Parts: sequence; C-alpha cells; structure tokens
Amino acid sequence: MGDPPLSDSGGGGRAAAALRLVLRAAEGPYSVGEPVPVEVELRNVSDTGVWIVGVLDGSEAGIRFPHYRTAVLFGGQVIAEPWVEDPLVGPLLESHFCRLPPGEGFDPTDAGGSASMPLTAFAQFRPAEKGRYRYRLTFSTESAHPEQWFGRFGQRDDEHDLLLDLISRVPRGILTATADVTVC
Repeated sequence: MGDPPLSDSGGGGRAAAALRLVLRAAEGPYSVGEPVPVEVELRNVSDTGVWIVGVLDGSEAGIRFPHYRTAVLFGGQVIAEPWVEDPLVGPLLESHFCRLPPGEGFDPTDAGGSASMPLTAFAQFRPAEKGRYRYRLTFSTESAHPEQWFGRFGQRDDEHDLLLDLISRVPRGILTATADVTVC
C-alpha cells in the first residue's frame, strides 16, 4: 500500500513493551463517498515470542476480549464507530491464538485461518465531505477476568483450562494507533 501515513502505538502495560500497533493508509488522494483502505499490523517488538489473538466476533464492539475498538474522527468529533453486534458471540478456540516470534508482525483482521474478522467501522465508512479524517484503533487485552475472552455460547468445558493458560500468556495492556487521511 505504499508508504503510510501511520502512527505508532501509545498506551501501557506489558503489551506496550512487547507489541507495536500500527495503522496504515496508502497515500491518497481519497474521494468523497469512497472507502479508505486501512491496514492494521501488530508487531512483536520484544526479544521473546508472544501470544496474541486477532479480531474476533464481538472484539470491535467491546463485547469480548481482545478489544479492537475503532473510530473515525472528523473535526475532532467521532463520526463512525462499530455497530453493536449480537452479544451472542461464538466460542474462543485454541486456533484463535497466534504465537508471534520476535520481530514478526501480523494483520489481526486476517490472521490466516484463525477466524479473524475485518474491522467493519473502517471497511464500511465512506467520507461524506472533503477534509482531514483520523482513523483510530484501540487494542486492549486488559480484561478484569480471563472469562471475558470467552464466547457466550458453545464454549467447551474440556478446553477451559487450556484457554485460560493461553489467555494468561497474552501481554496485557492498551495500545492506540491512528492514521490521518485527506479526502479531496
């Protein structure tokens, strides 16, 4: 997609020490009424492997962890956010976890068969007028309880302990990244 407008992540916790969150938008120009393609990358910037989970059903709306909260801002005001999804999100599975070696990155919206989902607020947004827009993504693994990662139905009891162990290996923290684009 060319060289970005991109933004480094900000935030705290172990995630800030181990991961870098980046949003990228290809150089414009972008037109009113047309979608702006935005890429997401989580990169392991630590010297050890880290476990991570991509965007799952319910992640974007904050129904389950990990959270991938999206917003589009115009003139400092939020003008697009994710729609609240059906709270009956599917089960968390072992296959949703990805181990990132040091220096490796991945797109959490397309994690190669791990059931990751696109960020709908970004994919469906069409700028309505000319100007400068800011796309914002906040990634959080800061659940109060590990069960907040689980689905609301179909969660298998025989995988409970394994999933709790995997969840405990995911770095905790909150990261935010932005990408600014100009619509002509």
